[in-house]
Amino acid sequence: MYIFFHLLTGIILGFVLSDLLHDRRWLIPCAIGSILPDLIDKPVGFLLFPDTIGYGRIHAHTLILSACLLLAGAAYWYWKRNPAVISMGVGVLSHQVLDQMWRQPVNWYYPLKGPFQGKMPGDALVTLLEGELGNPAEWILAGMVVAGGIAFLCRGRFPAGIQNWQGHRAGILGGVALLLCICAGVVIGMGLVRRPLPFVGWSGPEEYLFSGAVIGLASFLAWRWGRH
Repeated sequence: MYIFFHLLTGIILGFVLSDLLHDRRWLIPCAIGSILPDLIDKPVGFLLFPDTIGYGRIHAHTLILSACLLLAGAAYWYWKRNPAVISMGVGVLSHQVLDQMWRQPVNWYYPLKGPFQGKMPGDALVTLLEGELGNPAEWILAGMVVAGGIAFLCRGRFPAGIQNWQGHRAGILGGVALLLCICAGVVIGMGLVRRPLPFVGWSGPEEYLFSGAVIGLASFLAWRWGRH
């Protein structure tokens, strides 16, 4: 799965947890955790140890890492009432699920099944970057993330007419929720009938099913925001 879809998934999960648990501290750690495995493993595997490892799904893509973060985070949340660690664990686990790490059990269950497997050619990192930059869906998602970040940082500086959208809040967010729900249904349907969409770059029905579920979560979030 591509990096900006990972990030968007972490943001959506963070917002859902923040909304359900009434604590905005879940958002940023979950977003960071959703891209943390690639930020760690790809530089380590491809740049630091290209000859001995040469792969981008190693230590930070292991189930033991996400389990440790979730368990330690649960204890930290219980004792300190701080969700930062467990939220990051949720983000890391979401990354591993979207990468379907169970298809690489040696790496996901490391060290139980032996050393890491999956060495790739020396120019693999360049190939991955080209795939990322050549995916139009990723550019759209990147624009959405940047626009959302700017809107959040500048939310108190918009003209009064824009700030007074509250009167139409329910209708706008209801429409967004319906549109996202339709998109989720289309994406899941394409996965079920195994008919890939050419502009997203996803491969395999599982990626479509998981992506549809993420879009469905975004629809649920918009619906909840429209009610409050």
